[in-house]
Amino acid sequence: MGILTTHVDAFISYILLERGHSPNTAIGYRADLNEFALSAMQRGVRNAEDILEIHALAFLEQVKARGVSQATVGRKIVTLHSFAKYLVIDNVRKDDFMDNIACKRATRRIPRTLSVSKVKQLLQQPDPGDPRLLRDKALCELLYATGLRASELANLTLDDLDLKGQELKCYGKGRKERIVPVGQVACDYIALYLLQRKAVSQGLADSTKPDTAAKRASAGKVGRKKIVGVTLSEANSRYLFPNSVGDAIATSAIRTLLHKAAESADLEENVTPHVLRHSFATHLLAHGADLRTIQELLGHASLATTEIYTHVSNERLKEVYRKAHPRA
Repeated sequence: MGILTTHVDAFISYILLERGHSPNTAIGYRADLNEFALSAMQRGVRNAEDILEIHALAFLEQVKARGVSQATVGRKIVTLHSFAKYLVIDNVRKDDFMDNIACKRATRRIPRTLSVSKVKQLLQQPDPGDPRLLRDKALCELLYATGLRASELANLTLDDLDLKGQELKCYGKGRKERIVPVGQVACDYIALYLLQRKAVSQGLADSTKPDTAAKRASAGKVGRKKIVGVTLSEANSRYLFPNSVGDAIATSAIRTLLHKAAESADLEENVTPHVLRHSFATHLLAHGADLRTIQELLGHASLATTEIYTHVSNERLKEVYRKAHPRA
């Protein structure tokens, strides 16, 4: 016996601690289940044992009526299936209330990617000569060099990187560890950034750019707003890419700096960390890498997830054919 919301809390703890799901996945599951619990309670459900198939169907109809995408509906169905199975595993119920509801995942969309030339345009934008942008330059180069998720990159520590061996250790979904090689260009910019941090940490360099600050003051602008290079907190941080107070950079900050770089490069595409991740995989495949290798590099649990990039390559082939063949 138990109140429905209590079992939702227990389920979230289960997927985090026993199934090893990421905090972001847990947040999504909780949002879906809180929404379902509210819908079920409005229909008289108080305990997990009271849930019937009709309550799940009514909830899904509510969701569809809002005009959301099929992908969103599919995600909520998957969430309910996981929750229903958990209640059986935990001996809360003897039956699975989702047993007769098909678990259909939405058809995978072809991932958005950038061409090699557009990636080069993008990566030319963060100016390594600017003390603040050296971190951003190294970060962007590493994103494309490794195909890391934004959350994986944000949580990298100095101990995770082996510059000499040109590789890094990261933790993907479910805290699964993997080793990823890092290209020479990314290694070079990371090394420069770490030298900049070391100089500030040892007091060999100021954390501001005095000449620029002086020019701002002489121009009558607010002198207090100096252009910051590396702060002491950042220089001494355990993270590879910390923010100015030394904490791990936020994934939203990574998205913002990519957006600004894309604007500076006059790219029309909405460039996100995942677009660079997709581009990384697609470019590897186009240049001869096999799917199994790409799967390992991206940290996909299943090869089926990686196979989406073959569709990207096929679509590109068709596009080139249509443009180049006189009778296409």
